[in-house]
Amino acid sequence: MTLLNLRRAVALWFAALFTLVGIPIWYKLTTIYRAPLPSTYIGSIQENMHSDIHVVVPVYVRSDTYKFPDVHDAIQAEVNALIEARAGRLNWSLQVLQPESHEDLNPETDHVLTLVLDDFTGYSIAYDSKETAVFFDNEAVVSNDVPFFAAQTLVEHTFATEWEHFSHPSRERDDATTEMAISYSPEVHLSISLLTGDGRPVAWDIDSTLEQYFTPLRRFLAPIVNFTVDTSIVQFNDLNLGALQQAHNPSWLDLAHTVDLSDLSSMNHYREKAVLNLAVVFPSAASGSLAFINATSEKPWQSFMVPQWGALVINKDPLPDNSRLTQNYLAPVMYNFVREMFQFLGLSSKSADLSTPYTTIDSFKRVATLKNLEKGAHTLLSLTKLADQFPQMSVPRQVLDNVERALNLRLQIVELLNDPSQGSESTWNTALRLSNNFVQVCEKAFFDKAMVQQNFFPQEHKIAVYLPLLGPLTVITFTGLIKVLREKDESEAKRDETQKESEAEGDNNDEKQILAED
Repeated sequence: MTLLNLRRAVALWFAALFTLVGIPIWYKLTTIYRAPLPSTYIGSIQENMHSDIHVVVPVYVRSDTYKFPDVHDAIQAEVNALIEARAGRLNWSLQVLQPESHEDLNPETDHVLTLVLDDFTGYSIAYDSKETAVFFDNEAVVSNDVPFFAAQTLVEHTFATEWEHFSHPSRERDDATTEMAISYSPEVHLSISLLTGDGRPVAWDIDSTLEQYFTPLRRFLAPIVNFTVDTSIVQFNDLNLGALQQAHNPSWLDLAHTVDLSDLSSMNHYREKAVLNLAVVFPSAASGSLAFINATSEKPWQSFMVPQWGALVINKDPLPDNSRLTQNYLAPVMYNFVREMFQFLGLSSKSADLSTPYTTIDSFKRVATLKNLEKGAHTLLSLTKLADQFPQMSVPRQVLDNVERALNLRLQIVELLNDPSQGSESTWNTALRLSNNFVQVCEKAFFDKAMVQQNFFPQEHKIAVYLPLLGPLTVITFTGLIKVLREKDESEAKRDETQKESEAEGDNNDEKQILAED
């Protein structure tokens, strides 16, 4: 092999290596990984949010006086008619059952409808259980009105929360409830603060008060929310209440123009997403008594509900020197806050609605579970839209794993809700827990670090970054290849040169011959 052929072979090898190996490796290393998200399936869930959900709540009917053999069937027909008459955005129903034995019923865990013969017609929902009593007289029996009375009581009173949320064509009811309530979260932090306008020494029996008045509620609400609590005393801060001396019967909207709660809220940072606050405020001695506070000798304070923040308890008079707030003072404050907490948590639209806590909590589990399903579906849809909007954005494998896990959790929840054989308290606890996990996994997928940081290169950025490197390499490689291919061997060059010299000599001889003839 001549030297020229060797040089040509090397040049061709470099060009082939650059084209067939270098460029594919560069493209492979610079190509982002995009996990195939089930966008079509997620979109169908969003479009038909509740098409595969049918909430079934079992209710057991018993009668202590008359033995109605088919009363549960009659009540079932009336219940179905009431629910179907009101078009809603979600399918739900009550499954009216007749227990095999009254001894098997547990009103603390099962919804029980008791028919009671009395002198009047009415109903009563128990405070300490899930039992609903429907009172009827003999005239109602004769006119066959007992099934309708029972059905109306169940649908419009016992399950009023489901009736308003599930059988409502729009979300207006939900929006009205959330004006005061914080966003639902299974983890809620409760921050309790004592604020004084002076630096006088002060103490309070908050630990014993919480143990006696808040711990029972904390245990009662454990299936739906877990509380963490902190307490603090803040001195030389009365929220500038002295500027409101001229106010008359102000509401929180009036106080909001003067009272700034941002400093109080930003004092601490909590691990929990949802935070409730209870601030007990005493004015400074310089401000004197606050005339706008409606106080009595038994209740020297007035409570203001701050939307999506908590309760602000403002005292009329300043604290004296070396004061200690005992349970005699703190117990009414805590009891009032506990009544308002139902509204802050979204359990009720009225702060004093504690007449049926067992039924209210049970209904809240169902509503919260459905809201979590909607929230998670919205999050997954936003994830797919984000991925489609940025074709060069990386979609890591762990994002796809979390999406698949979330969809599996949703299927488990739907199966629980749709199963007529389920419906006990443990079922709703499980469904709520799974729905909380569903929301958490959806948010984990959406807020993945690789996606939150938008760690991707658009195509034009990729070209701009690598062109200064690949451009010169490409020019050098292929220019050298073309130059080598155009070169000729030395022997060929000598033959060409000899041929040119002979042709030149022949031309000269011809010229001489022509001159000689002339």
